[in-house]
Amino acid sequence: MNLLDVHNLLNFIWGETFRLNEELREKLKPLGFKVEPVEEVFNAYIYLDGEWREMLYPHPAFEIKPGGEVGATLQGFYFVFGILKEKISEEFVKEFIEKFRKSYIYGSENFLEDFYNYQSPKEPNEVFKEIKESEEKIINFEVGELTVEELERYLFDFIELIKKYSLFDL
Repeated sequence: MNLLDVHNLLNFIWGETFRLNEELREKLKPLGFKVEPVEEVFNAYIYLDGEWREMLYPHPAFEIKPGGEVGATLQGFYFVFGILKEKISEEFVKEFIEKFRKSYIYGSENFLEDFYNYQSPKEPNEVFKEIKESEEKIINFEVGELTVEELERYLFDFIELIKKYSLFDL
């Protein structure tokens, strides 16, 4: 293990998260979102070698209200939004999966069991059926393993998608 590489990676993800926080605060405000300050996130998980693994170390992230979070892990940058199950349509699930290749869909309570995981994909109608049959009240839609440039572009694409399906009151 090269400690300088680890040091440089951690500085990069923290530095870029702070920069993104400032940038998105200005860009998202006119769209009805509030961007909170960067925080250290503990008790998170990362998908490695085919399974979710607990991260005992913190990573940088910030909330985008309503319903979202942007952050960075050792794999790259991500965003995730929690959406009320009752508002989710099969068309939304299908469009989300088609639009965002590196994505996950999971519940807020049983978050270690995916409804959808791009590394072992399922058909959107099957994903939607599992969501509707679950006991979950809030479903998380995550797009991850992104570069900084991809994060911003995909985040705005996702915002357009949630507006299209009226998933938040903005």
